[in-house]
Amino acid sequence: MRPAYTFGLTLVGILLAGIPLLQLTAKAPQRAPIRADMQEAPGTQQLFVRVQFTGKPTSCILRYEGQDLATLPADTTASPWELELPLPQLAQLELEAEIHWAEGSPENAVSITLEPAQKEPRTDTRWTGEDGALLHDLFLFSW
Repeated sequence: MRPAYTFGLTLVGILLAGIPLLQLTAKAPQRAPIRADMQEAPGTQQLFVRVQFTGKPTSCILRYEGQDLATLPADTTASPWELELPLPQLAQLELEAEIHWAEGSPENAVSITLEPAQKEPRTDTRWTGEDGALLHDLFLFSW
């Protein structure tokens, strides 16, 4: 085969493989808003947080000591919701979660996993009652 044909076929192959890869990697990950007073506070650590839902919630708010840490973006469609949060370096940590689903939803569940650096991840799960439209509960984690 002539070098021009070989080059042309190689270029077409690279373009056919590269365009879908570009579309897959072009989206920047969504970051939740972080409280400014906790971003630089001494004694905090960045924790990887994964929130998994059964059913698509209409809203989800995570709080620490009564202060909002993160709110589920409205355009989030898939579970899990993954984010990083600055939280204190404690042996026990308590997060408050308030999650709403559409009215008339069946029973739903939420699992929150915290993964601190150099420690084992911890998961806590809660179920709604028979009316699965609201879950407002504390999630407890200890290391």
